[in-house]
Order: sequence, then structure tokens, then C-alpha cells
Amino acid sequence: MANNCQLCNEIFSSRKKLVIHERIRHRNNKIIPHRYLLTQPPLEQIIFYQDAFIVLIKKRLGFNRHSIGTKQVSINAFPENIFVYLFENEPSFRYSPVQQKYSCSFQGEAGEQRLKQLVNYDYWNVRQDPKLKTKGYVLFIDNDSSYEVTFSWSQSELKENDPVAQTNAPNPPQLHEVDLNKNSNNIRSFQRHYRFILPRVPFQQINH
Repeated sequence: MANNCQLCNEIFSSRKKLVIHERIRHRNNKIIPHRYLLTQPPLEQIIFYQDAFIVLIKKRLGFNRHSIGTKQVSINAFPENIFVYLFENEPSFRYSPVQQKYSCSFQGEAGEQRLKQLVNYDYWNVRQDPKLKTKGYVLFIDNDSSYEVTFSWSQSELKENDPVAQTNAPNPPQLHEVDLNKNSNNIRSFQRHYRFILPRVPFQQINH
């Protein structure tokens, strides 16, 4: 079965060849062929997932040397339109049509400041132990070195019996991953049934 590149319409005999072509020819692609299908998320939904991300990170920040290292945090069922809304205008934003995967990276002090704007909270990456006054944090810069935080989103398929739940079905299984450089542990899912209470400034529209 032929595989068409959605970006240049070139046809390949296998998906593997299409993947290779996309990596070489369109590795910095920002075009989302189905962008018109992604609706503007409501404000309440944006704030919910911003807060979910902040709470999840803070819960995983540690206060001892065993917490140090590159970590990954996952949020299941993170809506595609919110990921696109938050990151599509960032310089490092990329989309792979054949893999149905987005990525966006932030590095150094500039990346840290930009993420504060995107999640609308200045202290999303810092947590202080109330007793010992020590801090756990996501590290972006250290002496002469800078570190990177990478966000990625990809669709998954749910295989149950024989038919496969297609990823374009309503509410498909989805994964949002955040690769962190300091202080957090792996997490596979989170509960949505709690109320977030954060000292937030009034919501600021992201510059699009």
C-alpha cells in the first residue's frame, strides 16, 4: 500500500521509507495538515491543564541528591488542541505527520522565562521544603552549562480484540511527555478529580 507524504505528496512503497524521508526532508516541519480540525480550547480547559502540569511537577520535585538527574513526566489524555495552542508558535516547535507526534524544547534562562509565560506561573519549577527550607527545582542553567526541557505529544492506538481504536476517534488515548533535567520522578497517569489552588496572576493570553 502506497504511503503519501502529507507535506510534499511524494509517494513511498512503505511506511518505513516515508518515515526516513520525513526525517531527512522535513525534520524541522511546523505545518500541521489537519490544523483546521483543531478547535480553539476554552479558557477553563487551558487553565486546568496548565495547573495540572504545575501540580504534577511540584509533587515530583525532591529535596535530596537522589532526586537529581534527567527525568520524564507523562500526562495521559492531554488534548492535542491544547498542546498545539500552547506551543505551535515557539521556534523549536516541530510536527511529524507520519508519526503523529509534536515536540517543543526550551533551553537555558530564555527557555525558563518563556515557560513561565506559557504556564502563567513564575514558580512552576521550584518547590521549597517548609521545614528544612531546601529547594527542589527543574534546572535550566548551571555555571557555564544550560539544560533543556522537551515537551512531546503523540497519539496512541488502543488494541482490543480485533478492531483497532483509531487515533482520530473521539477522545483517543494520547500521551504528553515532559523530559526534565532536575528533580522529578517518572509518572504514568494522574487523577483529574481534585481542585487546583495556586497563587496565580490573572490569566494572560499567549502571544500568537
